Amino acid sequence: MSENQADRDAVAGSASPGAGMRMPIVALAKSGAVAGIIKLASAGLSFLMFVAVAMVMDGRQFGLYSATYAGASLVSFFASVGQQSTVLRFWPQYAGLGDLNSAHGMMARAILVALAGLIGSSLLILLVGFLPFIGKGTPERFSLCLAAAVLSFSLGWSEFTSGAFRAKNALISGLLPRDIIWRAATIGILFVCHSMRVEMSAVEATWLTALLLVLSVVPQTVALVRDTARAERGPLSEGQKQEFRTVTLGLWGVTSLPPALGQVSTLLVAMILGPEAAGAIFVADRTTRFVALALNGINQALAPQISSAFYSGDRAHVQRITSLAALGSFAIALCVLAAFWILGGFILSMFNPAYATPAMRATLVIFGIGATFGMACGPIEVLLQLTGLQHALFKVLVIVNALGLGATAVTTYFFGPIGAAVSIAGTVIAWTAIAVSIAKRRIGIDPSIFGFAMGRAAPAPRVALKGRM
Repeated sequence: MSENQADRDAVAGSASPGAGMRMPIVALAKSGAVAGIIKLASAGLSFLMFVAVAMVMDGRQFGLYSATYAGASLVSFFASVGQQSTVLRFWPQYAGLGDLNSAHGMMARAILVALAGLIGSSLLILLVGFLPFIGKGTPERFSLCLAAAVLSFSLGWSEFTSGAFRAKNALISGLLPRDIIWRAATIGILFVCHSMRVEMSAVEATWLTALLLVLSVVPQTVALVRDTARAERGPLSEGQKQEFRTVTLGLWGVTSLPPALGQVSTLLVAMILGPEAAGAIFVADRTTRFVALALNGINQALAPQISSAFYSGDRAHVQRITSLAALGSFAIALCVLAAFWILGGFILSMFNPAYATPAMRATLVIFGIGATFGMACGPIEVLLQLTGLQHALFKVLVIVNALGLGATAVTTYFFGPIGAAVSIAGTVIAWTAIAVSIAKRRIGIDPSIFGFAMGRAAPAPRVALKGRM
């Protein structure tokens, strides 16, 4: 698939190959709708994938798989060095100005940085398997670390390639391999194993998950590397290199911490309450992601539009599209939260009947409340990442999440899964509320549901254009 073909895959289309040109609201809504459908299918497949995994193993093995998957995901968030967001930040900016040489030069640089980070982090995971004092009560620890190293690499690389294609407005090409093909293939194989009464260990399931993801993104990888290698690209100026480094450092943190918190919670529960409880928390955390489904889908189309419009000076357009995204995602999140309240026990029992306890149903609803508040705040992460306020967001995330993780450890120890859910939901509510206040104060844009009433972006006292806080 060539670069031009990838761009033809864009639902609304763009003015030129890879260009991050601003879309009209209607075209953006169509792109967001298609991305939302893909994300809806992805969420359903993700849910079924973990159900299928649970069906081919016992409680202990599923707990080990959950902890291994959470650990690999946690490392993958940091391993790609934030490059999946860096390309979303710079490609629309350069391509929108017609500077495709710089855009391709930036893409080549991002590919190398992402690969270096992913290889280094995978080797660190492998090294953990040799440490005798880690997981000494788990005989499978080295095998799990080896499989986790491959899984972490594949998760991080697939996230980067998805971001690279989405930066060029090639939504379908960017989303399908990881969101649909990988999960569907995994489910199919696992259901065949279940029908044949084949039981898997956590190690075998992790290897299966990792290798299928690698195979799923091979065509995407070949197209991205080939098109970047063939393209004419001029060397980045010293100013562009400095901006790349500065923005990367900020984006690295802000793209890693929020998703990492969910994985750390599972690992905390595993250490404090044991693998069986970790499996239940893992299920609740993954199920809660249905709340964020609409916004995640919208963000796939929204990100390059925010960058392009903001850096061309059209903050009013940014205000409109972000507040509209908040309204739509919040309405859907309320419906999903109501479903958790009514059907929480049934949903949890699909994984394991032992998970359908009053405590775990309450845990699921509490997770959902925190996520729903986040949806009311709109695409706040993407907005701050792509408008030069990534360092301000990073400071908020570090402080709030550090306090939140400490509280999670304490409340999990004393109150079990419900304590963990309250602390995690409270952390989400705190940092999203603070982030919205930063956006309003610094760039005059309110991406929450209340920003819709603003109509136009308010004058901003200060605007950061190059990653300055």
